[in-house]
Amino acid sequence: MAVDEADPRAAEPLVDLSDYGLAGKNYYARTDGGNAPYHRAIAGHINGLWARRSVAEKLVRVNRGLQEWGFRLFVWDAYRPAACQQGLWAFWWEQARQDRPDADDASIRARVLEFVSDPSRFDPGDPATIPTHATGAAIDLTLQHLDTGALAEMGAGFDEMSPRAASDYFERALERGDIAPDDPQLLHRRLLHFAMRAEGFVNYPPEFWHFDWGNQMYVRNLAAIGGDAPRAAWYGYVRPPEGESRTLSEPGER
Repeated sequence: MAVDEADPRAAEPLVDLSDYGLAGKNYYARTDGGNAPYHRAIAGHINGLWARRSVAEKLVRVNRGLQEWGFRLFVWDAYRPAACQQGLWAFWWEQARQDRPDADDASIRARVLEFVSDPSRFDPGDPATIPTHATGAAIDLTLQHLDTGALAEMGAGFDEMSPRAASDYFERALERGDIAPDDPQLLHRRLLHFAMRAEGFVNYPPEFWHFDWGNQMYVRNLAAIGGDAPRAAWYGYVRPPEGESRTLSEPGER
């Protein structure tokens, strides 16, 4: 997927989402063991949450619209350095090797690709090799109740590698008659999805929490759903921020 480096937005800087009043906590930086399935910090992580400036501004507008429903956004992951992508690959490789000790490397690689993209071919100058989160235009998030600070029940945890993580999991359950039309998990996912779509973000279907705007995955998935996709992305690789400021608020902090 091409990146149009002549687009003025291509040079947009990363900004600290805490400066925009957004809640969240970098999932891969946690050291308290509460970030299943990792239960530890991932090698190569950064502590804060950063995104391209226009992405942050869009998230602010999403937050504004969610208030009337009693929610705000809670960000788990945004800009992710290539080093952290390598750390995730190493984690899932280790897990696959433990699960399948007799498998050859090709089989292990195929298994790991079900969970995370391979960073081994990463070349900052080659758009085809840029990890999605390394563009600063991919966001992993959920909903947070304004009154209690608790995260909304979405039916699957962040980075849960199961069928329940798929964005349409509860839509299909509703079609089968397995859940009622007022199921909270169904309604929460719909609210998140349509609030993000209203600001132009496009969801990655296997993960209800993942949205993109302006990067390669945005163009690809927008075309897949029949949208008026641009011919090229405008966000390519961006280097990690030189310094990080405060972290965002955690669940329960308002």
